[in-house]
Amino acid sequence: MNSFKTIIPVHYFELNNHREASPVAVLNYLEETAIRHSETVGCGIDRLLDEGKGWVLTRWSVNITDYPLWNESVAIETWPSSFHRFYATREFRTTGPGGRLLGVATSLWVFLDLNRKRPVRIPDFIQNAYGKNPVRMIEDGFPDLPGMDKPENSLSFRVRLSDIDSNNHVNNTRYAEWILEAAPLSLHRDFRLSTMEIAYKKETGYGSSVISECAAAEYAAAEYAAVEHTAAGFPGTEQILLHRILDSGTGTELVRARTVWLPRS
Repeated sequence: MNSFKTIIPVHYFELNNHREASPVAVLNYLEETAIRHSETVGCGIDRLLDEGKGWVLTRWSVNITDYPLWNESVAIETWPSSFHRFYATREFRTTGPGGRLLGVATSLWVFLDLNRKRPVRIPDFIQNAYGKNPVRMIEDGFPDLPGMDKPENSLSFRVRLSDIDSNNHVNNTRYAEWILEAAPLSLHRDFRLSTMEIAYKKETGYGSSVISECAAAEYAAAEYAAVEHTAAGFPGTEQILLHRILDSGTGTELVRARTVWLPRS
């Protein structure tokens, strides 16, 4: 299969209170793998920046079967599954010791002219450099995620310098961190995050203030909660939350997300 594979060790500072790599750490592993892949094929950050271009992540769809532990190494395989004019889909598969499956993910990226802030056609040399494989890890067409009318939990954050990435934007995994921070403590204690879908809508920058809100799906969108959900052999026991991140000053929706949590055995 036309793909790139790398090994990433789990560090102690990436663990949560269950002594597992945190969900945000897992997203960081995926992002790191995508960047390493780009560097390997000669389409890394520096080359694209020299041309005023760059990739912007717009969607995540991640299913986590198991979380790696401290001192374990995670093998991550990734490949582009499609290119369409100015956007591309990228797949991920992660395994742990003994080849045990840790999770799969798919993502949607837009190729951007960084100066004009507009999508541009993906050059042929980039498509040729990566190649592609049509195998999808998650068959997700990235439809709109359900909205939220009335939040149950809300937290405010100020964008810090440490939240900013090399493109001078808030790193995409920071939004995930804010999303999960607003979830009830009892959920983090008694459940584990199984699925995370994130839609990035607007960017924000250093010094801004944001609000992370969430609500149980049945509370936030009854028509969505009516859909039957079954995951990993726990029919009817999963907890589904809807999330959004707003700009405190303007009320603009920056991020929308959905998470699914399964009880810990």
